[in-house]
Amino acid sequence: MMNTKLFHSSGAILVAAMALTLFGAGCFGSTTKTVTGPDSGVWKTTDRGQTWVSKKALVDGPRITAGAAEIAVQAMALDKQDRGTIYLGTAAHGLVYSLDGGDSWTKMKALEATNVSSVAVDTQNKCKVYAASLNRIYRTKNCGRDWEAFFDPRTDKIFTQVVVDWFTPTVVYAGNNDGDIFKSTDEGVGWTVVKRANAAITSMIVSPEDSRVIYAGTDGDGIWKSLDSGVTWLQIRKEFGDIGDARRVVRVVPDPFSADKLIIVHRGGIAKSEDAGQTWKSLNLIGSVGENAVADLAIDANDSKKMVYTGPTALVFTDDGGATWVAKRLPSTSQGTTVLIDPKDGNTVYLGMQPPKKRK
Repeated sequence: MMNTKLFHSSGAILVAAMALTLFGAGCFGSTTKTVTGPDSGVWKTTDRGQTWVSKKALVDGPRITAGAAEIAVQAMALDKQDRGTIYLGTAAHGLVYSLDGGDSWTKMKALEATNVSSVAVDTQNKCKVYAASLNRIYRTKNCGRDWEAFFDPRTDKIFTQVVVDWFTPTVVYAGNNDGDIFKSTDEGVGWTVVKRANAAITSMIVSPEDSRVIYAGTDGDGIWKSLDSGVTWLQIRKEFGDIGDARRVVRVVPDPFSADKLIIVHRGGIAKSEDAGQTWKSLNLIGSVGENAVADLAIDANDSKKMVYTGPTALVFTDDGGATWVAKRLPSTSQGTTVLIDPKDGNTVYLGMQPPKKRK
């Protein structure tokens, strides 16, 4: 359980201290010409990967630079009330946002120098945004003019995920690198640990069909699932059978048309369940473009047979639910980290990128 006390700082950020009581076929499609200079940030296609545009315009007061191409994107969130509004969680530039479908980007000044690992937007109030950064969860209720920060005093614990209940948006969930799953019922002011997994929380979703159903993917402990808004939890681990590395979940992606259908990206590839996690089967991927290094996957909100995943060298599309795939080479020398499909136009895809990791 957590006892929460709110402190007011002299600036715009309020800090809430959370005192913890601890209880136990593979040919590439069309290519894009070589880009010189920084080429990370966000790339956008409006024709499902045939052509790409680097969305690198960064607005800084009266100045507009190409600085967004230097941003290392870790997370992307699209405002479901306004699909032109996109938020980026970045490795060193904090929270970055666009109000025009990526044509221009602006750094959120209050969080400019932070490392943001996850972003969530209230589905009923687009000015209420949450950002996970190190041992803090930040919240704004007025589109970024003011921020509040609620923090875990254990400085070695890092929040990796934050999600908002779409049906009851006062309910917020968060996960950290120590396997703790938190729940808040008052918009993030007070928090309670509702589950302790045995591995870092890597992905969290609220089911789009029933907000009482929560899935939390972990890096080694499979998936923890709740059917009652976090009161009790069921583990999905042995259900993966002999699917290699499926217990090390990278991303959990719900099917927009069926509560029983679920896709996971895991360390060994992609797996699919059609019975709410009781049984799983692997999808056949194109190994030559990074089957063992899939970073993210998105499902078209208009047709769940259409999906796209990003690997280290390619963006890979399917129109038949994963039976066959077509690979399109990434438009830059950076690596794909996250991918979004426009909810109204499945031909429009946003690709978040970051520089490739240096080999030791």
